Parts: sequence; structure tokens; C-alpha cells
Amino acid sequence: MDEDKRLRVPVDYHIHERHSADTAPGSTVEAYVRRAEALGLEEICFTTHLIVSGPDVATGIDPDEIPEYFREIEEAQTSTSVRLRVGVEVDYFPGEEHRIERILDEYPFDFILGALHIVEGCDLGYRYGAERFFADRPMHKAVKTYFKWFRRAVESGLFDVMAHPDYFRRYLPSIGLRIPDFREYASEALEALEAMREHHIGFEINSSGYRHGIGDCYPTLEFVKAARRMGIENITIGSDSHSVEHLGGWLNHALETLTKAGYRRLSTYRGRRRRNIDIGI
Repeated sequence: MDEDKRLRVPVDYHIHERHSADTAPGSTVEAYVRRAEALGLEEICFTTHLIVSGPDVATGIDPDEIPEYFREIEEAQTSTSVRLRVGVEVDYFPGEEHRIERILDEYPFDFILGALHIVEGCDLGYRYGAERFFADRPMHKAVKTYFKWFRRAVESGLFDVMAHPDYFRRYLPSIGLRIPDFREYASEALEALEAMREHHIGFEINSSGYRHGIGDCYPTLEFVKAARRMGIENITIGSDSHSVEHLGGWLNHALETLTKAGYRRLSTYRGRRRRNIDIGI
């Protein structure tokens, strides 16, 4: 079935436009808005990369470009009924919390999405980084290390929601490693969820795992079920689109993950204030 026709979710809260250097040509705010209209989306949130350290700084928006980023989205809002929200996906780096906080406090963002891509110098957003990370550690130690820094990101209190919580799974099949069953790292995941509950920070269900070829969302259904049992209610969904064609992609699977875990609402944001909306199922 055509993916557009299967889309049943009115929002997409993880979108990269041209200020993220890893996007496809033509990934403009205007192009995304027209695509959102065609898909029947009611609300979208742009989450361009903001990276203050490490090897991928140039992939994110330059802080000096943030006013321009706001203007483009505000201008696009004048010609559409789709609700447009201004956010950023912020890479977490230990020791950079104050610098990140200063940038975030300077602008009236609607939504801050935290992300852990680089773990102890290894960039899990690229195959070679994943190979380095997993080559030096047994799987159980690698996952323990990943969630150690994930918890640190949560405990920083900088973010509204954490992106793709079990992102470490992305390249495992392509580097010849088995994706571990949730039960193998449940204790680490539960500690991360407990930190989220304590600090009132949510997580997203990110559908890009289907685009990446792992046949699943980030996080796995078992992670979402555990969050439900712990009473965590702050969950967004997003396609993690890096091209206009990816907008809304596989969000029906994110919805199914949400509902299978027992949820009937998802979260949206404005001015960093959360609002839960009914899924309608």
C-alpha cells in the first residue's frame, strides 16, 4: 500500500530542513510545508541539527543562523494552515551543558529534542563509528556504556524529549552483529526510563528504522511497554526526515507501536509547553 495513504497520524515531530547539512537537495521549509499539506498533516515540527562539539559541528545549524531559521518558518506559516513548530535536535556532549543551555535560552523554541549520537568518541550515526564502538567492547558492555551517557543526557535537564532511545541498534546488522533482544539490556533501559520519569523528560518513537533497514522503530516495542508501565506519558513521534520525500514516512508503524503499548495519546509542543492529543483509535 502506498505509504501516503497509510498515514494515520496528524503530526510529525522530527524533521530536518536545509540548515542540517546532511539533508537532500531541496529540503526547504517551503517544500516540506507543501508536502505536509499533500499528506494531510495538521502539525509539523522542524528539528534541525544543533551540534556544539565533536566532528559533526558543521552538520548542524550555526547559532548565528538561528534567527534566519525562525524567519523562514514564520514566513511559511503565513501561507499554510498546517501548524508549524520551531525546534532543534541537540546532540548531547558531557561538559558542554552550559554552552547548550545558553543557546537554547536565547531563542523562543517550541521544542527541544535531545540526541545521543557520539558515545566516547564514536559516532553511532555512521557505520564506521558503529564499527569502532562495537569492535572494542562486548555487546553487553557496549549497551551499558550507551545507556550510561543516555542517562547523563536525560539528567542534564536540557531537553523536552529524547530522540531514538535505542539508536545503537542502527548499524548492527550491516556490521555483522546481532541486534540484542530487549531482555538482554532491560536493566539499563529501565534505569534510563527511571531517569526520564524523575526529570519529566519524554522520548520519541522514531520511524526511521524502517528506512534504515532494521524493520523496526526506535525504540523497540518492549521499551515503550516498559515506559507505559512506569507511567511515562510524554511521547512524540517523528519520521526523522532528511528529505521532503521522507516526511511522514512509516509513521503508521510508530502509531502501531504506541497503541500496542497501551497508549491512546501522544504529545505536541508549543513554547516548550506540552499538550497531549488523542490518537483517535
